[in-house]
Amino acid sequence: MRGRYLLLAALLALLPCGAGAEPVKIVNIGHGYFSGPLYVAKQEKLFEKHGLEPDITYVQGGALALQAVLTKQVDVGILSYEHVLTAAVQGKLIVSFFNIANRPVNNIIASSKLVAASEKLGVGEKVALLKGGRVGVPSANGSGEKMLKVLAKKFNLTLPGDISMAYLGAEAPAYVAAFQKDLVDAALPFEPAGTMVEQAGRGGILLNLMSGEVPDFRDLIFMTLTAHPDTVAQKPDLLKKVSLAFAEAQRLLKADPKRGKALMAKEYPSMTPESNERVYDIVSQIWTLDPRMNETQARATFAYLQPEGPHSIDYPKTFTNRFLPD
Repeated sequence: MRGRYLLLAALLALLPCGAGAEPVKIVNIGHGYFSGPLYVAKQEKLFEKHGLEPDITYVQGGALALQAVLTKQVDVGILSYEHVLTAAVQGKLIVSFFNIANRPVNNIIASSKLVAASEKLGVGEKVALLKGGRVGVPSANGSGEKMLKVLAKKFNLTLPGDISMAYLGAEAPAYVAAFQKDLVDAALPFEPAGTMVEQAGRGGILLNLMSGEVPDFRDLIFMTLTAHPDTVAQKPDLLKKVSLAFAEAQRLLKADPKRGKALMAKEYPSMTPESNERVYDIVSQIWTLDPRMNETQARATFAYLQPEGPHSIDYPKTFTNRFLPD
């Protein structure tokens, strides 16, 4: 009898952790602070709490994450709604089902010289300071470059032309190095890059998009959880569980800043406590407590992006609130 128990114990030891949990594949863009709810859900085992076994992949650039969702290599993609709209005008549908952030996930940071010159200036005057400058963004035609194009057009600058672009990727050290080597005058990076540039004494916030300083970029559908329509139809229970995990993580981050900061510090162990506090205070402004989306927000996002393509957009098909917690 004792031999049977030993054999059973040995067999159980061979079973993978989380046996019985439903696997879910998630793709995320880089390692930006904006994905805080993902990191908290992972650290606090909220996926497991809701019966999921997460398999998380990090890719460099939204285009790769979008492709993973479109080809159903993953169940869920953390993507900006920009990618949903850009795909829609090309006749390719993916669906946002949880609004993580309702404002941009980056500010416009600039050299110390430009920041000093911008004191007491309005939005248009700050944008004008970028004329003749070099601006770093994560990728060509990404959301950062698109927002810059909107601001340039609104305040009578041309892009390309009046502003030169530099494509620096998603990782923070690249932006610190670019400012240190005088390769850029401004940038629209993901945090914590802006804070790292600031704390290196190389610059600061020129335009605080994340606080709502620019009215065009408030109350949007910005960073979302997305899925392929087939996944929406075939795996509704899985998407409900993912939404529950993210909603709980988001509430923790927003409602308990002290604990939220401690959890994010674990995700970025190389950052000083002061840097982590600063980044949290900046980014926590964009995380939503209510992840619901509506057509007014969808149209406002389209209004500044203006994606070009042969297909008109049926907005209600690009997002759904059906998987959100009651």
